[in-house]
Amino acid sequence: MSDCFDNVIVLEKEYNLNSGGHGQDPAHFDCLETILERKWDHAIILQNFDLVIKTPYQLSDLSELLNYTSIMGFDFGFSYRYNAKADWTPAGMKLFKNETGVPDKILHTKMRVRKSLNEVIVSKIFVKSMFEKLNMDRIIKVFDDNDYYGVDEMLVQTLYENYLGLDGQMESNCTRNHDDILTRLTHWDFSGPNGFDKECLSKWKRHGICIMGVEYLNELFKSSKATANKVMSTFDFGTIACMREMIKRNTTGETPNTVWLTSFPQFREMQKKANGTYDRNTFDC
Repeated sequence: MSDCFDNVIVLEKEYNLNSGGHGQDPAHFDCLETILERKWDHAIILQNFDLVIKTPYQLSDLSELLNYTSIMGFDFGFSYRYNAKADWTPAGMKLFKNETGVPDKILHTKMRVRKSLNEVIVSKIFVKSMFEKLNMDRIIKVFDDNDYYGVDEMLVQTLYENYLGLDGQMESNCTRNHDDILTRLTHWDFSGPNGFDKECLSKWKRHGICIMGVEYLNELFKSSKATANKVMSTFDFGTIACMREMIKRNTTGETPNTVWLTSFPQFREMQKKANGTYDRNTFDC
């Protein structure tokens, strides 16, 4: 497809991906680096069985509202998913390409490992600053460790939520947990094994998530979120076909507005900085 469409890019490198999340961060960041010279303001990181449920116009409007803000949830990383005994100070892990001018407080403060979903919305300003200032290969290897499982939901969150002086980064160092109510629609169900599940509208689940067949079209239609998971063509292709038709007819759910986005502390921080009222010491996460 990349030979036919300018907006489709297929990397020459192949990656070994598995259910433990390994290979996801290297692949995602190679993609982000590849498109840096192209014109865009936000990128959505996706995984298998994710389905975009907003029109290109809605995504463009959302990006304009977000400005330089990135969207992700806030939670603490599980210590059994990363090397908790490692030196997590930027100086200790040689995170910065050039430490000259970086305040000692940043260099020698232990970073808190943070997590949310793998699916995040990242601003180009933030992505570009990461590649310009940080040794990304080094930090990616720290997280993409074969000794641990579920390693793919922490890298972006950790770099965004520990203040490192990066452009487009959240400065407030919020520690309060916050669900991502924008990026991904999911019907979680951790009761019982995978397979048949009467609690799912589709009566089927995989890895604790209900498969979204056509029974979920009403939820997809009403949702303000940007994507949905899990949508599997091998289970019910009707969901994909119907969503394509809704996007074509511009009959998808509402685009999040400014008031709704203020539930995200990083968005409120951006607003306060824009009007000159931001105070890091008094900001309420």
